[in-house]
Amino acid sequence: MVKISLLQQAREGANLTVEQIANQTNIRVAVIRDLENNSVEQCGGIAYARGHLRAVVKLINQKLPKSNNIDADEIVAQFQAAQVLDNRLIIDKLDENHVAEKPKEKKRMKFGTLASISVAVLSIGFIAQIAINNVSGINENLSSTITQPSKKPTEGKAETSITLPAGVNLVISGVGGRSWVGLTNANGESVFNGHIGAGEVMAFNDPQMIKAVIGNAGAVTLKVNGSDLGVAGANGEVVRLDFGVNESL
Repeated sequence: MVKISLLQQAREGANLTVEQIANQTNIRVAVIRDLENNSVEQCGGIAYARGHLRAVVKLINQKLPKSNNIDADEIVAQFQAAQVLDNRLIIDKLDENHVAEKPKEKKRMKFGTLASISVAVLSIGFIAQIAINNVSGINENLSSTITQPSKKPTEGKAETSITLPAGVNLVISGVGGRSWVGLTNANGESVFNGHIGAGEVMAFNDPQMIKAVIGNAGAVTLKVNGSDLGVAGANGEVVRLDFGVNESL
């Protein structure tokens, strides 16, 4: 037997259809049905779900006698409790029921490894430049019998560098379509909860860690602590990523 949520019971008690509520609240039918199933997949996250739930409850109470009015806080509390009890990824549930095979976890290169590679490349380039300069100096000595007056070295322009703030620096850029993004810090506090569209660029900073949930990984690229990680995943893929001060976990 399918358990009916409090929201669905309240709607049916007020003799309202999902379509009637959608027309009067401007909330999509798919979102309302999703909320009645204790899901946030259609609305984009728990923060949006709370607002939709309160709007639906307000309309339902207008159709009921005051003595039968329902408590919006109770509806929201039940909904949030359902999220805690069923917070597994959708792909895990499908895998358990043999509906879809769970994809293998993609290996991600740590920032420490990227830094080591960068240092090695710079070192090779530096050594090669010294060798070229030495060869040029030998050729000049062999081809000239007259001691040339030493030229005063040209003063080079001071190199400019961009200093990033301390901690974790995350830049998310929208490259195609629209993606919901939820960010929290090491304490579980919300840093950002919303959508990023194509052409939008948003930067975030935290002293310790940024945990990200991206609803449409193929629509955004990531840059962490100055390193470009490229597209976060495939189109339509939901990914969860944790970024520390020195590496991507």
